[in-house]
Amino acid sequence: MTNNTQSGKSTSTGLRILAVLSFLVVLSVGMWGSVQVAKAVPNAFSSLAAAIVSLSSIFVPANTSEQITLSTPALTVSSGEDLTVSWEHTNKTAEGSYTFRYDCANGVHFTSLSGATSDSTVFCNVPFHFLNNNNSITLTPVSGNNRFVDVTIFIDFTPNGISAATVTGSMVLTIVNENISASPGTIAPTTPTPTTPATVPQPKPTVTPTKGTETITTYPSTPVTVTPPVSDPNGRVDLTAYVIETGTVNTTTGVFTASSTPKRNPEGARIAVRFAIENIGTKTSPQFTFNAVLPTYPSHIFSSPGQQILNPGDRIEYTLAFDSFVDSDEGVFTVNVDPTGSINEPNKDNNIIHYTVKVVR
Repeated sequence: MTNNTQSGKSTSTGLRILAVLSFLVVLSVGMWGSVQVAKAVPNAFSSLAAAIVSLSSIFVPANTSEQITLSTPALTVSSGEDLTVSWEHTNKTAEGSYTFRYDCANGVHFTSLSGATSDSTVFCNVPFHFLNNNNSITLTPVSGNNRFVDVTIFIDFTPNGISAATVTGSMVLTIVNENISASPGTIAPTTPTPTTPATVPQPKPTVTPTKGTETITTYPSTPVTVTPPVSDPNGRVDLTAYVIETGTVNTTTGVFTASSTPKRNPEGARIAVRFAIENIGTKTSPQFTFNAVLPTYPSHIFSSPGQQILNPGDRIEYTLAFDSFVDSDEGVFTVNVDPTGSINEPNKDNNIIHYTVKVVR
């Protein structure tokens, strides 16, 4: 009996030792495998950390009263004489630059000494970059074919980091060339009365056309007052998202440069998407959040902090930049507004957008 008991104890002890050894072997193999996996994908964690995201935004109120109003000493100017065009930019929301342009008209061109280059000729329908001096530019209109000609001129404002003008002011100028006489009126020819052979035709009276009085009429424009929409307490909130453009953001200056096909790994920059979230409903929205699924490797989801309320027509324009673009020539950028569904919106279909970002290598 004693020998049997001792034999059972020895067997039990041996099994325990064997189990411990097996566990140590499995643990060692697992650790070795983890090391090999880490060696095989050395950039996995660094890639996740490299998917750095930067977010900037600008609030654009509904029916913003930001506008450019042009003014000149007179609405009629003589050809060849200097003209100073001034403007007032009210409710300016960002810093940027101005350009001048004008519609093409028969025989009309402008010159300017305010150009950023040595060429002072201003061509029609082409933005003219100039050195802004207290929101004014000095121009010389020239009209060679007409005594009177109306020309529409424009001042466009482009915010820094934006590829297109966002605010435009315009007015109509009448250019007068004093060296061209007004065209005299024409006298319709008189049809002679048929006569018989025995009748001698009577001479017609001579009519000398006289120059009429020149009349110049100007019509100054009246600024339009825009009243922002009022929130309807019984209305509805409708948040929608849409992509504006793609491009890159400089990592040093933060300046956005638009491009339909940015480089996959831009030097000193990150790929970026400009998009907007707008309240197209009739009722003021509460604060909200959004998620953005970025086309990075590994995949990354950006979750925004709480965003400000939006009145009807208000929007926020965002620029979201990121590193580690997927190893492909295109990737899907997704935005989900109010991902938790906490806001009561009759229409949720426009809360999610999917946009394909295309890149070049």
